[in-house]
Amino acid sequence: MKSEIKLNCCCIFILLAATLLNLLSPAKASAHPHVFMDCSLTFEFSDSGLKGVRQKWWLDEMFSAMILGEFDRNHDQTLSPDEAKALEEGAFVNLKNFDYFTRIFIDGSAVKPITATEFKPSVEGGTLIYEFFVPLDLGGDKRKHVVMVAIFDESFYTSVQMDPKNKILNLPKCFKSTLELEPVMEMAYFFDQIIPEAAVLTLLPE
Repeated sequence: MKSEIKLNCCCIFILLAATLLNLLSPAKASAHPHVFMDCSLTFEFSDSGLKGVRQKWWLDEMFSAMILGEFDRNHDQTLSPDEAKALEEGAFVNLKNFDYFTRIFIDGSAVKPITATEFKPSVEGGTLIYEFFVPLDLGGDKRKHVVMVAIFDESFYTSVQMDPKNKILNLPKCFKSTLELEPVMEMAYFFDQIIPEAAVLTLLPE
């Protein structure tokens, strides 16, 4: 009888300990994304060097329907210039406060601030698409450069899937390049549970 009581007490202690541990765990650990998007990058060059990175986002159907329900006023699944402008001001400009979910490092140094230009929203098959350009200033000097671009939302409200085959446009003949998608441990977020991937462009002089 006494051994049974000790066993029950032990079970109760383990249960209480497990409950306490659960209560002390970060509340956000049970959070999950509300928006899902795919992202593709194009590194664009001019004669003077890397001029910037063009981004294209495909937003999930539910979020697309919510945004289009507000800004596609005639519900024709296209965005007129006026509707596109209203969407930019009402649903895109605020992302400046979050650096447009964009982290850029050139030769190990962070690019700040992140600026977005040439914003163009569109609709394809009910999917809302954002396209915009992030200007950079990397001259065409003949040295090795490493440009790393990661797109992620630290709040984990938005989940981002990066394109494994990003693009390079108008690479000068004086450079050869590699472009790989790599996990970056140093950028781990959400209690270090999520390791984002970055597009890593390496430029080497010919």
